[in-house]
Amino acid sequence: MRPIPPLEDVIEWDVPNWAVSLKYWREHTHLNTVPLRALEIGCGHGGLSLWAASTGMEVLCTDLEGPSREAREKHGRYGVADRIRYGALNALDIPFRQEFDVILFKSVLGGVGRGNNRENQVKAVHEIHKALKRGGELWFAENLAASPFHRFFRSRFVPWGKTWRYVTVREMLAYLSVFSEVDFTTAGFLGGFGRTPFQRTILGRMDRLVADRLVPEAWRYIMIGIARK
Repeated sequence: MRPIPPLEDVIEWDVPNWAVSLKYWREHTHLNTVPLRALEIGCGHGGLSLWAASTGMEVLCTDLEGPSREAREKHGRYGVADRIRYGALNALDIPFRQEFDVILFKSVLGGVGRGNNRENQVKAVHEIHKALKRGGELWFAENLAASPFHRFFRSRFVPWGKTWRYVTVREMLAYLSVFSEVDFTTAGFLGGFGRTPFQRTILGRMDRLVADRLVPEAWRYIMIGIARK
């Protein structure tokens, strides 16, 4: 195992809240095969691939049109490029069957469901299920519909806020019903309102210290979990 890179390069946005996913996945996985074969969907700048490769996984890092140049540079900078392959992949048409021990993503289904397309979100989850080996796990962290305050804020200040289809916990569990078992938690409330990295960090720390104990689950904006095939 190589040194774990800084969370800022893995998570990138509202680190205190989204980083809960890494701890949760490590503590709740049932997998112990070495090395694990992993697929990251919707990689963006490749943060989760960086983290997975640093923990010893062999990773296929993908996005709709392929990973960004920043992703490849980041992986090279941390010395894990030898464990990572790259490709273009559409979550609605995953060309693998029973190939991976782990499939992981962060904030992907909202984009898949753009234009209030729930059927695409269901299809993406089924495609992921098919691509996992028997006993494999989906490690996910997804943006939730959250509170009325979040919905108002997104509609006014987030460029994609009016087209992104944010899921509820109930919807997510329905999508994941094809899996044999699902464990999950929720996190984050204030961190989603930060307009700058500094604001998000401060508000995210307040979530971890206070808000997550007081805010109802339905108002939190991140669902984190593992679904087992």
